[in-house]
Amino acid sequence: MQSDFEIRDSIYLVQGPHVLDLHNGFDFRTLHYSVDNRTVVLDWRRSTREGVATTLPAGLKIEFREVSEFRFLPRNAALPFTEDDCMDSFGYWTDEDWIEGVIILDPTQAPDPEWLTAIGFMSGAIIAVRADSAHAKIET
Repeated sequence: MQSDFEIRDSIYLVQGPHVLDLHNGFDFRTLHYSVDNRTVVLDWRRSTREGVATTLPAGLKIEFREVSEFRFLPRNAALPFTEDDCMDSFGYWTDEDWIEGVIILDPTQAPDPEWLTAIGFMSGAIIAVRADSAHAKIET
């Protein structure tokens, strides 16, 4: 998949001069899947938690285009709903038996082309997408 951003250490989105900590600095807000447009759009807002700098961008959207596969794996019902908006990791998903959860690679590794891009949340929910491209729009 082609993208106009990079993910580092499974939580940092890097685009141009921006290095955004999606785990600590932003709260996940919405998911929009359009069958007609074959897009998935994910929306984060700067967190209002104590200690989060107000100088961070106001928000971020990631749009996956030409989506050919979309999955939403459910949250762990035993966890509090306060964990739903906190991203845990940005990596990859496979249905192989040897792995459970989101696969995190080190920078020297390349993902298997059959793997889906995956975003895991502290609640256990996972969004998995196969798309031709991904585009980040940082809202300043």
